Amino acid sequence: MRERLLQAAAPVAAKYGLLTPTDIYPLFENAMRAAWGQSLEEGQTESAAIWSRFSEVAATNPHAWIRRTHTPAEILEPSAGNRPIAFPYPKLMVANNNINQGAAVLVASLAFARSAGIAEDRLIYVGAGAAAHESDFFWERADYTRSPSLEVAVRNTLTWNSLTAADLDHVELYSCFPCVPKAARRVIGLSADRPLSVSGGLTFAGGPGGNYMTHAAAAMVERLRESGRHGFLLANGGWFSDCHCLVLSRTPPTLDTLPRDHDVQTQADAARGEVPPFLEHYTGAGRIETYTVIYDRDGKPAFGSVIGRTPRNERFVARVPAEDTATIATLTSGSVEPIGLPGTAEEGTEGRAFWRI
Repeated sequence: MRERLLQAAAPVAAKYGLLTPTDIYPLFENAMRAAWGQSLEEGQTESAAIWSRFSEVAATNPHAWIRRTHTPAEILEPSAGNRPIAFPYPKLMVANNNINQGAAVLVASLAFARSAGIAEDRLIYVGAGAAAHESDFFWERADYTRSPSLEVAVRNTLTWNSLTAADLDHVELYSCFPCVPKAARRVIGLSADRPLSVSGGLTFAGGPGGNYMTHAAAAMVERLRESGRHGFLLANGGWFSDCHCLVLSRTPPTLDTLPRDHDVQTQADAARGEVPPFLEHYTGAGRIETYTVIYDRDGKPAFGSVIGRTPRNERFVARVPAEDTATIATLTSGSVEPIGLPGTAEEGTEGRAFWRI
């Protein structure tokens, strides 16, 4: 069913070049940054600092794909090895797909582990976890400033394990793109200056094609055996679509913690705002809800993408052609906040609407 839905959605997504995670996650990044009251520079500075700490963790992880520390300046600075991918993300802020890795985690009953001779100080217990899902279609979100599924999954996982942010010694916040760990750390209540990964993140330790969260779970077990008591794992999938959270701990779960159904979808649905009507093709006045710019491999803008709202609050998609350098500059310069800017969707080529400011 899910594959059929995605295939049905492909014509709309393909027409506007919004097909892959690198096309879509920047829509959330830009909307969230503006909602958090950050300028472009402030948002990018936060992302670069978090990613630099990921690289520090990966540099000490013998299983990581890239084992070299990158400074925040290196992560922000355009270069031959750090070309722009999709605004505001350069290559060193996106997941690394060019990997070949494997990992495994063994789960056993406590009785079996003890019978196998596992020492008490090496036992790591599986706590309660929660999961919820958002629509697979990026135009079917209530907005782009939050993920109700992430929020509900995080809060239930902490509550069910009787934990707060202060109790978490180690965390792994999925890091395909900066908006995910940045949103998660705010929901949990974690400061930006602490490590948010035990493995090294998807840019440096390994990417989505390498079963990353299994690596993260294995790394969390190793880290807990070294120090601390509680570890928090947050996994993300799709287009900010799926969120799964889990606690690993040196403390055995209580009888009221497990067993427990992990599905918190009903709560996530109740927490979500109304999804606006989507107009597959719209021309007329509007305002920018969120946006990105997609780049060619040579680092030049290929086109811009705008998600807009009509005066009646309906949602639409429009493209900014690369030739419209003034609009591309407005979207990317940081001199003004594009979110909320008025403009016009005009009839373009190949059945697309073009956005003009």
